[in-house]
Amino acid sequence: MKWYCQKGEYGKGEVAEHAQLYRDCEKEGVGISVMKPFAGGQLLDEKTSLFKRTLTHTQCIQYALDRPAVMTVLPGVRSLDDLYTALSYVNASPEERDYSVIGEFTPASADGVRVCCSHIQPCPAGLNVGLINKYYNLALAGDELAKGHYDKPPLHAGDCVKCGHCESRCSFHVKQKRRMAEIAACFSK
Repeated sequence: MKWYCQKGEYGKGEVAEHAQLYRDCEKEGVGISVMKPFAGGQLLDEKTSLFKRTLTHTQCIQYALDRPAVMTVLPGVRSLDDLYTALSYVNASPEERDYSVIGEFTPASADGVRVCCSHIQPCPAGLNVGLINKYYNLALAGDELAKGHYDKPPLHAGDCVKCGHCESRCSFHVKQKRRMAEIAACFSK
């Protein structure tokens, strides 16, 4: 079986590569377990959702389960309330499970939204720009563990040399030089 995502790096690969991986797993009879179906809470808040709309827990779980080869979804649970919210999926109606609203999301509506992709790699300074953005997005969504994860890699947003390489390659037109300064300020607090 051909593998498209490199071991040890979260979210490596383009959307088409992920889709192909899912199809290949389905063809080979390999089940996939999806973790973080709410993208660390980002999809549950219009301000942080890449769809610029709030999705429900049920919509996120259904979307993940509808991907080829997906057998299980493992949402993070911090409390008994979180557990009950996730379990409410079991009794949800078809209307509550409907996530078709994401069909309104188009590349044009994604302009300026950082989606943690790897289109812009490699960074000349060696930063993992996608991962740095991921942890910032998680921090903005209220994830208390984001800073700890951000601190682990050897290079951080403050190490950005502002060369503009990432901005020239970003299909979402994110002003990454400015964003790196925001990220460095956020995590230096």
